[in-house]
Amino acid sequence: MENDFDYKLVPSGFVHCFNSQCPKADGCLRQVAARYSAHADRHVRIVNPAYFPVGDAACPDFKSAKKVRIAWGITNLLEKVPYRTARHLRKIMIFHLTKTLYYRYYRKEYGIPPEAQLYIRKLFRQHGVEEEPVFDSYTEEYEW
Repeated sequence: MENDFDYKLVPSGFVHCFNSQCPKADGCLRQVAARYSAHADRHVRIVNPAYFPVGDAACPDFKSAKKVRIAWGITNLLEKVPYRTARHLRKIMIFHLTKTLYYRYYRKEYGIPPEAQLYIRKLFRQHGVEEEPVFDSYTEEYEW
């Protein structure tokens, strides 16, 4: 998991956590970023140590270090869908996602997060499209 961690991908202003005593430290993205920050940045934002959870209390700042599957591009998404249905689906997606976001997904400027992929899959099913939506490509990335 961490072997391929690239600190350059950490967004500016991402909050780090240096609480190595935390029981969830190994699976926390904030903790992983903190481990790599020592050699990369002189200044970082951190979780205030006075607010670390006590005992078994859940940490409100926990962020899973598990990578998610991000889809890229929707240029061929509606290719195998009947024309009338495809037109209708496109209109619904533009309304739901907004025109700007739809076209950013289309041009691969933004990756399509799992929630949006699920929405598109459900939309296909609701309109009788049994084929699984196929995006242009996929990557595994941290969800910052």
